[in-house]
Amino acid sequence: MLKMIVRRKILSLKKISSLIFLSTVIFFSGEIFGQSVEEDTQLWTITTVEFPFDKENKKLSGYIFSDLRTGENISSLNDLRFGFGAKYQATKSIKIQPSYVFRVQRIPDRPNRIEHRLRFDVTPRKKFKRLTLDNRNRLEHRIRTGGRDDRTFYRNRTRVRVPVRRNDKTIFTPFISNDTWFEIQNAKVFRNDAIGGINRKINDNFSAEAFYRYRQTFQPTTETEKVFGIRLSIDFKIE
Repeated sequence: MLKMIVRRKILSLKKISSLIFLSTVIFFSGEIFGQSVEEDTQLWTITTVEFPFDKENKKLSGYIFSDLRTGENISSLNDLRFGFGAKYQATKSIKIQPSYVFRVQRIPDRPNRIEHRLRFDVTPRKKFKRLTLDNRNRLEHRIRTGGRDDRTFYRNRTRVRVPVRRNDKTIFTPFISNDTWFEIQNAKVFRNDAIGGINRKINDNFSAEAFYRYRQTFQPTTETEKVFGIRLSIDFKIE
């Protein structure tokens, strides 16, 4: 008799557990599939001109850059960025880099949105026999117009570069990296970028880079961006 009662209770618990599990699955399925996911394909064209401030061309340099972004599935030039900054090689393995970015975001049938971005980077780097590892730590404050609140982010990017060499000369350098954005005001992960690409140094003053970036921005609606990019770098030297 006691065994029968125990069996019935076990069966009842199993039924209740199954119902709870099924209800949970249905609930979260509704939450997941009920969310809208906005997707976009973009093309970024970035040009950087760097010039040294010291005769050794090693310790301190300045740079200016432009960043033109075509969105709406590569149909509209809707994001323009221009800026300048400085690079200071504090030690052999640590670089410090403050910069300023002026951004114009173009939205159809609405006034342009303007942002002023103040950034400060500290990047330690470690060279190994076959690869280079760096970890950029960025503090970024955005001053936004149009009645929008300012925002501050901490960004952490880890990058691995593996040069392909022939006869002690680098032919090209593939790389992969991951860049995670933390929104300081709300104490949450705001965005994550996974990047892969290849860099080619044409000569002592010019290099080109092609990359692919998969971006996820975590909002009430998740935004996904697939970015194809080209980066051109011009580096002047003091003779």
